[in-house]
Amino acid sequence: MTSNTNKKQNGVNPVAAAVAGAVVGAGVAIAGAIAMKDEKNRKKVEKVMNDVKDQASGHMKTMRGEAKEKTAEIKEKVTKVIEK
Repeated sequence: MTSNTNKKQNGVNPVAAAVAGAVVGAGVAIAGAIAMKDEKNRKKVEKVMNDVKDQASGHMKTMRGEAKEKTAEIKEKVTKVIEK
């Protein structure tokens, strides 16, 4: 009988994939921590995060406006249909 934990899917052992993912994740975390020790790098990250936040906020405002316009159009069409 084959154990589900050790069963290979598409030729990749899930346990080996999990271990590899953990190792890569730890490496990225360590590299990030080392990079964030430098004041210059922290400022760069802060600027990028603020830019991303501003862009996301702008997109949300645009989508809200478009949603309000569509809602108004739909209400108008429904009202016309009901009044007929």
